[in-house]
Amino acid sequence: MAMAVSAMAQDLDSLYQVFENNRGEVAYRAAVAIDEVIGREPNFEPTTDKDEIKLKVLRTMILHFFNTEDFQHVVRYSEIGIAHYEKIDDLFNLAGCYMTLANAYQRLGQFDKAIECYNRCSDIMDELGGDMAEVNKRYVMNNIAEIHLSMDEYGQAEEMYRRCIEMLGEVDEADTASNLDLATYYQNLAEVRIAESGRLDSLTRAQKLDEAVSFAQRSLDLSQRYHDTHHKIINRLTALSKATFQSGATEEGLKLMEEALRIAKENDDVFMEAVIYVQRGQFERQLQRNADAERDFINAISIAEENHFTEVLQEALESVYPVVRQRDPNKALDYLERSMGLRDSIFNENQQHLIRDYQVRYAMQEKDHELALEQAKTRQNRMYVIVLAIIAFLSGVIAVIWYRLAKVRKKRNEELQRVNQTKDRLLSIVSHDVKTPVGAICTVLRQMTNHYDNMSDTDRKASLVMMHTSAEALDDRVKNIMQWVRGELENSEIRRNSFNLSRLADDCIKMQVAAADAKTLKVVNEVEPSLTVNDDENAVSLVLQNLLSNAVKFSYPGGEIRVKAEEKDGRVWLVVEDDGMGITEKKLEKIFQFMTSSAKGTGGETGTGIGLFVSKQLVDKMGGEISIESVKGEGTTVRFSINKL
Repeated sequence: MAMAVSAMAQDLDSLYQVFENNRGEVAYRAAVAIDEVIGREPNFEPTTDKDEIKLKVLRTMILHFFNTEDFQHVVRYSEIGIAHYEKIDDLFNLAGCYMTLANAYQRLGQFDKAIECYNRCSDIMDELGGDMAEVNKRYVMNNIAEIHLSMDEYGQAEEMYRRCIEMLGEVDEADTASNLDLATYYQNLAEVRIAESGRLDSLTRAQKLDEAVSFAQRSLDLSQRYHDTHHKIINRLTALSKATFQSGATEEGLKLMEEALRIAKENDDVFMEAVIYVQRGQFERQLQRNADAERDFINAISIAEENHFTEVLQEALESVYPVVRQRDPNKALDYLERSMGLRDSIFNENQQHLIRDYQVRYAMQEKDHELALEQAKTRQNRMYVIVLAIIAFLSGVIAVIWYRLAKVRKKRNEELQRVNQTKDRLLSIVSHDVKTPVGAICTVLRQMTNHYDNMSDTDRKASLVMMHTSAEALDDRVKNIMQWVRGELENSEIRRNSFNLSRLADDCIKMQVAAADAKTLKVVNEVEPSLTVNDDENAVSLVLQNLLSNAVKFSYPGGEIRVKAEEKDGRVWLVVEDDGMGITEKKLEKIFQFMTSSAKGTGGETGTGIGLFVSKQLVDKMGGEISIESVKGEGTTVRFSINKL
């Protein structure tokens, strides 16, 4: 989906550049094509002035990018719109463009730029004057207050919300719009009180929460009296619920949350339904109703996964971790790792936008260059009709040069692509295979450090089990990552030497003793004690460790793992057999591909499949072969070949 959106953005950028660089029919067709890509009917004619077409095209593109949450493009085209509106002195649309630009900066987390644009919009509204300008100024002030609230600047946020109420003045009971605006400001004041109450002493905190309840109740009353949208009424109810719950009326707070959930379900508002489940689960966790809390968090996770609500999913996974930690440490660790992975994904979203933006700009320059060449060629044909023979000769020369340049460019692009793939793979491996288990260990250690004296022996043991599991996974993954980096970036060579294969198998088995004992597994070395081979000992050791680690991971408790050696076609084949859970045919088809997702082990162990990918690379580099035979539910046999003496 992300690739499709990026491709559409690239097409729109290219078409807009064609529109800007041309006039007449070419510009008109480019504008029509922009509307077609977005899926809108053009609202202009071939005779429409280009400046008017430009404004309509810009509005269409800005709205499209805002709806698809591509805020980097919203910034780009809003700035183009601002320059054009300033040129034609259109203050009304200029203010609207600044408002949109501020919203985009706010969504990107660039708060200083957002506030600067909001203030510029407010200044333009002062120049325009009128009732609509006053409404927009209140909207601007409300958004700036939201920024201050998100930065924990409660005093500035409250001051601006109160100024919004002052700007409304005496509100007529018949003025529905103003009363609904007033409801919004009261709810915002309640949110300020709830947020700042967490940092105060008990007496002051109680006073702030009483005010929060009062503000939230007034907000809800106004929304219900003036038939506000169900979405806003749900928001008012959740704000009142939080204030009521935190003030000590816990059961009343839960009833209000239940009412909000009922309205969300009646109106198929699945986003608010997921949000409410998370909030109610947090309430129940505070009341130590862990079973109810877990049920609500699981409901939120299910809805968020189905509807791709990434931020809600991350919060739900993070909230369910401490609830499940005592009952099922492995499951809790899985929730924690997923939560941290999503947090990284959300954090990196802006960087990904910037990367796509760079790629789009590069593609635009390429297309501009091609267009310029084509136009130059057309002008030459018109100017030198009488010397067609000369033009043909020159065209032939240009074609040869262009062909050679294309070959050079292709070779350079292939090299750049290889380097970029290596970089992307390395970043992906570090992000998924190192950062997650390290983060999990840090989180568990922080929990133990902060609450050690209050933890039971069972809790401490569960925490140690989770840290041990993460540390073992980290150890295996770091070895594979280092080997992969050495192979990809250093272009390391195979260094063959003679060594005893049975002794090496014993050493590798010893490294798996702890994991095997935890599952009461028997690991047997059936390699002939005198068997000596001639190959890269480190590479063979790492491959065998990966295969043994997988065998332990996917074997059932009480099972057996066997290491054998077979001589065939002048080579030695090292074999690892297990009687574990096996692999499906569909999974076997892509088992050696990079970052193929790994199934969970019989003990809930997780992984990404990098071990088999690195093993395949090493065996290929040694000039050998590797194969896997497996039957689902019956076990797996892996063979790879080694040079004999």
